[in-house]
Amino acid sequence: MRRTTTAYTDLVAAIEANAAPCRGDDRYTADTLTPEEMGEVKEKCSACPVFLLCRDYAFAARPPAGIWAGKRWGAKKPSGRRPPAATKEGEG
Repeated sequence: MRRTTTAYTDLVAAIEANAAPCRGDDRYTADTLTPEEMGEVKEKCSACPVFLLCRDYAFAARPPAGIWAGKRWGAKKPSGRRPPAATKEGEG
C-alpha cells in the first residue's frame, strides 16, 4: 500500500505543477468511450508531462475506473459468454 500512496502523492504534485491535459476532461472518467474518443485520449496521454507518474500510479493501484496513462487498468467486466464445454478425448 505504501508504494501506491507514494505514487499517488507524486502524481498529484506533478498534476498541480504541470498542465496535464486530463484536467477538466470528462472523457478520462467516462464509463464508455467511442474508438475515436479513446484514440484522442491516448494521444493526449502520450504527450502528457506526467505520463510516467500516471503510469506508475496505475500500475501500483490498478484503479477500477477511469483512463490512466492512456488505458483502463481495472478489472474487465465479464463478457456474459461461457467458455466452450470441455470434452474428453474420443467424445463428440
